[in-house]
Amino acid sequence: MQIQKHIRTTALAMGMLALGLGSVANTYAAPSSNVAWTSETRNLLKNADLANGEKIAKKCSKCHGEDGTDPTALEEEDTPFTAGQVAHATYKQIIDYQDGTRDDKNMRKKVKKLSKQDVADVSAYYATQALPMPSVDPSTVTPEAIRMVTRGDGTRFLPPCAGCHGPNGEGAIVDVPALAGQSASYFVTTMLAFREDERENDIYRRMRFIARMLTEEEIEAVANYYASVGTGTKLLVFESDEDAEEEPAAPMEPAAPEAPAAPPS
Repeated sequence: MQIQKHIRTTALAMGMLALGLGSVANTYAAPSSNVAWTSETRNLLKNADLANGEKIAKKCSKCHGEDGTDPTALEEEDTPFTAGQVAHATYKQIIDYQDGTRDDKNMRKKVKKLSKQDVADVSAYYATQALPMPSVDPSTVTPEAIRMVTRGDGTRFLPPCAGCHGPNGEGAIVDVPALAGQSASYFVTTMLAFREDERENDIYRRMRFIARMLTEEEIEAVANYYASVGTGTKLLVFESDEDAEEEPAAPMEPAAPEAPAAPPS
């Protein structure tokens, strides 16, 4: 598959990204999250009580909707869709809210009384829901956005988004969130927060590093891309010039028959 070929370029870009992040490691020594993926933490999610998770989710429905995809979230820049989200990703964000690693007074107030098992339960419940439906017409997605998602930009050592967030934007364990179907307005708000250091709970500053290299136009384009995929859709594959099928060659003129050899004298 073409997307697999493009994603293979992620290794080099991520290596260069690590070098860049290493240069700021001493300056930013404090951890960006207190979540440790120990066997104990993983078991909380593995043994999650979905019934309890659903009960907790109902308390979240005022902002996130009954199934985690409230359409009004499209108009709320700070309200994400939570349906279909990777359980590990949701768990990390809620714990980060609880201990203040992710700064949001409203969310901290909402989740401060949840136990770690409660957090695991509601995270696992949301993960059982379908990803949101697309909210952007795929025909409006630009080739540049598709290129950024599937190939990245080697000139800036930017890895493709799909290299971490999955070939269909579905996210990945351990804590890489799903992006497919996410509210475009929330996506933009989040990326700008990373760019301006207003959000600081990304591991190794990787999202802040990437967001700073993207223009606002590029961020908006990628946001629209991910809002155009979701339940029932697949990644829009960008076909590079070298991957395009070659035009069939023109038929060759039949060669003239060779003259028969002269009989022996």
